[in-house]
Amino acid sequence: MKKTLKYALLLAGMTSVPAMAHIGYTGRNFGTFSDASATATLSGQGVTGNYGWIDGTDADYGDAHRTLSYRFTLLNPTDVTLTFQQATSQVTDHGGNVSTSQLGLAPGFSLYQGLAHLAPMGADYDSSAISKEHRPTDTEGAFRALDDWKIGNDADLVNGVPASLSFFKHIGHAYDGTGTRSVSGFDGVADGKVSHTFSNLAAGDYSVFVGGSDYLAQDISNPNILTKYGVTGTLVAGVVPEPETYAMLLAGLGLMGAIVRRRESRHNSRGDI
Repeated sequence: MKKTLKYALLLAGMTSVPAMAHIGYTGRNFGTFSDASATATLSGQGVTGNYGWIDGTDADYGDAHRTLSYRFTLLNPTDVTLTFQQATSQVTDHGGNVSTSQLGLAPGFSLYQGLAHLAPMGADYDSSAISKEHRPTDTEGAFRALDDWKIGNDADLVNGVPASLSFFKHIGHAYDGTGTRSVSGFDGVADGKVSHTFSNLAAGDYSVFVGGSDYLAQDISNPNILTKYGVTGTLVAGVVPEPETYAMLLAGLGLMGAIVRRRESRHNSRGDI
């Protein structure tokens, strides 16, 4: 099935694949966070196909350019909650082409410590020589949704910089649905949204790779195999108190204020005697 899929994708978009195949974070940098409460939301993104994330869970790995790469940086250890959900938006691809992304994405994502190469260094991609050298033969790509993985760039012959690898250390993952292919981490509800909290993440740089979690969507008979599905991502850093916690805090502050006022009243009364 997958060999047939490769030929279909080749015929459908030979000119667009090379431009898309490099890992980049343009428009998908959540930002830098401390342990203070903060929220960042990124919209206007779309992923081609509904299977990019789940395809990284099988033995032959996955094609990294069928996922979206996001990044963020932590200055201090903190809790981070990541949420990705289906959306509709205007999406501009690497070639400047504008299209409307569709609803229907079953999102899945994996969180890693580490970043892909950033400019001015060459971008990483699945079919670079160094990427192929450091993964098993006959795999579709370098992406692994449930484990550590690595991918590399090309040598910069002009500046004499050799090719090198980027390393991604798997922190955790989650996906929308009810247990496709018995992969752990599903949220139990197929509603086009998935969210997960990672507690006490260490300071450092992180990458998040997002894609579809519908394994059967890569079947060549799927009429929507190349559909662009929209996605919105949200990052919440720090511990955000629940409304009940705020109420208890305010009640406690009120009680403390009453005690202080009572003590002052008693002190003033004794001073008048």
